[in-house]
Amino acid sequence: MTRGPTTPGSFALGAALVAGGCFHDERPQLGCAAASMCSTSSTSTSAMEGETPTSSTSTSTTGAPPPEPRTFRIDSLRLVDPHLFSDICIDVTGLVNTIGLAQQIEDGELNLILHFEEFDPDALAAVLGEAMSCDLTAQTCVQDEGANLQLPVERVTAAPCLGLDSAVLAEDSVKALNSPEPTCFRTSAAELALPLGADAAPINLLHTQVAFNFDDIDDPQAIQRGVISGFLTRASAESTDVEVSGSSYNLWTLVHATDDCVMKFPELLPSVDEFAGPNGPVEGVWLAFNATAGRIALVPP
Repeated sequence: MTRGPTTPGSFALGAALVAGGCFHDERPQLGCAAASMCSTSSTSTSAMEGETPTSSTSTSTTGAPPPEPRTFRIDSLRLVDPHLFSDICIDVTGLVNTIGLAQQIEDGELNLILHFEEFDPDALAAVLGEAMSCDLTAQTCVQDEGANLQLPVERVTAAPCLGLDSAVLAEDSVKALNSPEPTCFRTSAAELALPLGADAAPINLLHTQVAFNFDDIDDPQAIQRGVISGFLTRASAESTDVEVSGSSYNLWTLVHATDDCVMKFPELLPSVDEFAGPNGPVEGVWLAFNATAGRIALVPP
């Protein structure tokens, strides 16, 4: 496992990056792919609204219908790396996954979706968004008219599928992480404000990517062996609190375990990393989630 050293100036740099980059302290939008797209409103939401594209790619000279839309709701999301430790050196990662993420998804409080307006496995483009609400019995989700993150998708025919370097993960985490197999799909890297149920303080990630397999490339009903990865800045982690079994913990405190914890769990710690930012290294940690998703129908509000 390779972890970068802690640098004294990283916190100020991370805070400046969050203030000036594509990040949001509130929930006006899920994320953005470029600074020019960082606004509380968007003019490019047609991919989520079911509009008929006007480009030549949507017209067939043979009279065949265009590819149909496909939407998938993330139905499982589990943090694999880093492991989170309380101040008394208890691994609380399992609690965060089961009582936190799994419960939010089951209760319909966390409704992340991947939408493909024209499902062509040879030329995919995904829209990553958060639905306003979902009816899990009817398997429908109400689209959010706010901005969504549009991501090109690469079809990968040779390993590795993941764009994440396993050297930044703990040894035991590498074994537990999903492993998409060719032919697989991988989104381009983007900056992302991941809500995870925190309205006031979404988790801000750099270089976020989603890699996955379809259960059937030609007629997919599910996303399998998915991995969502991204770099969480220390500044974002320090501004986020996580509730575990009725107690509130600062996220960075859970990531930056004590020296005693590092000695007790050398196969999982330390977790602190560095990201090569444009103005120098940014302190934080790489996050890696296992994910799956099931097909749903997207309906208008």
